Amino acid sequence: MILGGIGSVLAIKLYMLLFIIDFTVGIYSFLTSFLIFYYFFSAFIRFKDPYLDAKGIDLSEDDKPLVSMIVPVKNEEGNIRNCVQSCINSTYSKKEIIIINDGSTDGTSEILDEIRREEPNIKIIHLSKSVGKKQAIEAGCQIAKGDIFLFMDSDCDIHSDAVEKAVKIFKSDRRIGAVTGHGRIRNAEKGNLLEKIEDVWFDGQFRILKGAETSFSSLTCCSGALSIFRREAVASYIHAWAHDKFLGMENFKFATDRRLTAYVLGAKPADVWKNSNLSTTTTSATTNNINNNIPVLLQTGKDDLDTMKSSSDPDLKDSKKSPRAAWKLLYSPSVKVNVGVPTTIPSLLKQQVRWRKSFIRSLFATGGIFWRRPLGLAVVYYLQLSLKLLRPFIIIKALIFLPLMGDVFTACMYLVGALYSGMLYGIDVRLRHPGYRFWIYRPIMTFLSTFVLSWLVIYAALTIRKEAWR
Repeated sequence: MILGGIGSVLAIKLYMLLFIIDFTVGIYSFLTSFLIFYYFFSAFIRFKDPYLDAKGIDLSEDDKPLVSMIVPVKNEEGNIRNCVQSCINSTYSKKEIIIINDGSTDGTSEILDEIRREEPNIKIIHLSKSVGKKQAIEAGCQIAKGDIFLFMDSDCDIHSDAVEKAVKIFKSDRRIGAVTGHGRIRNAEKGNLLEKIEDVWFDGQFRILKGAETSFSSLTCCSGALSIFRREAVASYIHAWAHDKFLGMENFKFATDRRLTAYVLGAKPADVWKNSNLSTTTTSATTNNINNNIPVLLQTGKDDLDTMKSSSDPDLKDSKKSPRAAWKLLYSPSVKVNVGVPTTIPSLLKQQVRWRKSFIRSLFATGGIFWRRPLGLAVVYYLQLSLKLLRPFIIIKALIFLPLMGDVFTACMYLVGALYSGMLYGIDVRLRHPGYRFWIYRPIMTFLSTFVLSWLVIYAALTIRKEAWR
């Protein structure tokens, strides 16, 4: 039904582009609808929750990998106990919990000390001063012993079975390098209108956009709310990521999630599958900071290599042909996390400015390596980037310039198109969650994103050197 609706709109917009409305606005609107169709089609037709193929895997205690759950925190006295408790309550038994207190100035330090007295096995690092999220995670990785790294924001809490399910997904395919979970807003039922709007927005952003990308094993962003990495896929990049240099800044604090994802996304099989001369290809800067551990995959033998080459990846159907990417990056709606979100418009705007600074950084990170992913997805990715950058200028022309010139019809059609696309996302959420009441709020987020948040990319670019995280 939804695909048919989008297809009808595409046909109408093509006709209007050719015969009725302004060509510039028309082509932008048509391409936007094409992207929506592409994402919905990929999410509905191609995507399959990777847990469905992995849930039957038996995890015996002797065969379980150690999972290092690493949580950076700064000034989260209202959330940190709930976050840590969710890690403790995880049904996965073979785990270590590492909390890094990034120089908190509120009551977070005292709460963490209370937790340590209650749970002596939890490792808590108190940093004397704030170094930012990325370097706080690096500090946690330096003492982490796990085969799998789990990173989670301190205002989130994971479902008790999330780690168990993620580990089974990793066990199902040796080439899976990262798994990100499905985020929903914590206590949205009791929250204010903004939290309800964000809840329906989050559901679509994860299920449709990340679902579509997962159908090509190529996530562009493993969410900070919950991202789980195979150690050998990410360990050698942690130091470079934590000390990211951008536009002359030695430690660029933004682009945490997207930048780390880009490192794993861009790993080349030739670099990962080498079995010899390792000392000449791996620098001390990347290994010494992670307990001097060399990524395990770099030490695999011929049998492991052949197993990887004959995996289920569609890029590897011909075992004689090497894939263009080393790792699969997947999203699973079965791996769930509750997320804390901004509850006021000012705090939402601050969050979105941070995200757009990360987006700008990703233009030079993910944008520089995404051409090696599947061709169709790469074309869509670059098209989407272009449309995002053009959106403010299209809005000016469609809603200000053209009406002043007497073309009110194009402006009206642009607004109707935005409302329609928002309703499609809302209907999708409603169909997947019978009885869900907040689906009707989805068009509000579309208008907020189109007419308010899209402009923040300009402000983010102008203030990119201001590194205040909060």
